[in-house]
Amino acid sequence: MNFSTLQLNKFLFSNLEKQKLSVLTAVQEQVIPALLDGKDCLAIAPTGTGKTEAFAIPLVQHLLEKDQKEHASVLILLPTRELCIQTKDRIAKLIEGTSLNIACFYGGGTYESQLAAYPKAQLILATPGRLLDFLEQQLIDLKAINTLVIDEFDQLLDLGFALEINKIMLALPTERQSIFVSATRTAEMDKIIHKRLKNPIEIVVENQLKKGKIHEYVLYVDKNDKKNLIRYLLEDRIKSQVLIFTRTVHAVERIEADLQRNGVSALALYGDKSQQQREDIVSKFRNKENRVLIATDLLARGMDFPNLEAIINYEVPDSPETYTHRIGRTGRSQADGIAITLCDAEDNQKWIKLQLALNKQIQIDDQHPFLLSWEKMLSSSQSNTRKGQSKSRKRR
Repeated sequence: MNFSTLQLNKFLFSNLEKQKLSVLTAVQEQVIPALLDGKDCLAIAPTGTGKTEAFAIPLVQHLLEKDQKEHASVLILLPTRELCIQTKDRIAKLIEGTSLNIACFYGGGTYESQLAAYPKAQLILATPGRLLDFLEQQLIDLKAINTLVIDEFDQLLDLGFALEINKIMLALPTERQSIFVSATRTAEMDKIIHKRLKNPIEIVVENQLKKGKIHEYVLYVDKNDKKNLIRYLLEDRIKSQVLIFTRTVHAVERIEADLQRNGVSALALYGDKSQQQREDIVSKFRNKENRVLIATDLLARGMDFPNLEAIINYEVPDSPETYTHRIGRTGRSQADGIAITLCDAEDNQKWIKLQLALNKQIQIDDQHPFLLSWEKMLSSSQSNTRKGQSKSRKRR
């Protein structure tokens, strides 16, 4: 199905053409007609399937049809400031050349700069905390909102925003169109869905519809050789950009320092950075000004880096959900990607359990110069067993 069949506003259609968007993705084929008809919608689809444009295109079309200029009538809730900024950038491309404007509310930015855009805005993009802050201070009014979008719904609930979401919905008009978008569906989501959506169209796009393939590998390596292995992968295996995930800020800084010492320019991103620093780092990486970005799980969900070749898990992720969302930064849309996990001897049991939880066996890549010896693996396994037995005796 092509966008030309949808009879979109000429400015909107032209902006889609500029982005070389002509054929709808599977989720867009189902979501866009439902939203153009004004129906409530629940859309569940994997990352990289075009969910943002699936809800943004009909919203922009409705606003252009109404030629509304006075009050914000669309509210889009998002879990993080990075996703707010990314979504704003993508919608900005859709409304280029029109009279529509966007206000973006998130923690880290100044009140003054964010509120300055509000009077002329037709769309508000916001994280729940900053939006409630503005509401409680009566700095904004949501009485004219007729469309609510909750994007990355599962992540918002994972981050503990259920109470804030309910407070915000109570401040909105009861007569509105509501659109919930998520990568997964959970029991906690269902509680809100049943209360807040009116006869929704439910659209589920399964993972197998995703065209890009992620080639997954585990590389066994001694903990002390991980940084050497990273440099080897950058020199011999990974040709373009890579996103390296690690658990802690300290680990991010150590990897960054090691790469810089060895002449590799790398960016580092974590929550303690200022908002301006975070925006600059994401922008530089997205614009391919830097080849390597090292980050905590701040970037594991929702962020889109076009044609990202590879991600590397510096340690074994803590959960199957974290693993899935991390590797989902690559292999998006039609582009294939590579996901590499570095596993040392201490993490081997954790890696086995993770594969069982994922219900798949991930290919071992032993063709690298820092391969962990089976003697060390066995030694570590025996050590962990003795520790477990010792703890068991103490509990008795």
